[in-house]
Amino acid sequence: WSPSNIGQRNFAVFGGEFLMKQKVEGLRGFFDGFFKLPLEMWAGFLAGWPGLPNNDKHETWSARLLFGLTFVSKLPPAVALDMFLSIIGYSISEGVALPQSVTPLLGLPDGYEYKPKSAEQGDVAAKLEARRMIEESSTEEVIPVDFEEQVEV
Repeated sequence: WSPSNIGQRNFAVFGGEFLMKQKVEGLRGFFDGFFKLPLEMWAGFLAGWPGLPNNDKHETWSARLLFGLTFVSKLPPAVALDMFLSIIGYSISEGVALPQSVTPLLGLPDGYEYKPKSAEQGDVAAKLEARRMIEESSTEEVIPVDFEEQVEV
């Protein structure tokens, strides 16, 4: 995953956490505000992956910030206040992931890119010994056996 994809994911994870703590009134207010957004904004949020339609509305920190501010402006006041307080609480408990997803001030999250490890890492002597033992060992055909005792009649 690229740092940009992780930022987008972190933004969506907060939204999921916020939804999970809502009662019926909060859920109604959330979805009422969500679907009052322009189609491109809410559809792009649900797309959630590069290359999917309207995902460009969420791929950058500035696009996510615009989405968030527009979204909060569509929420009923009680839900908007709860979201604001949740943003603060989530940022305190979970760290920089959410603020990092909507601002350039905290840098980009680390990506999950494959980084091959050197064959010389770790206990090289143990690796060489294990390879030698495997090469020297003889193999036997494994015959499956039943674990229940057979009763002869």
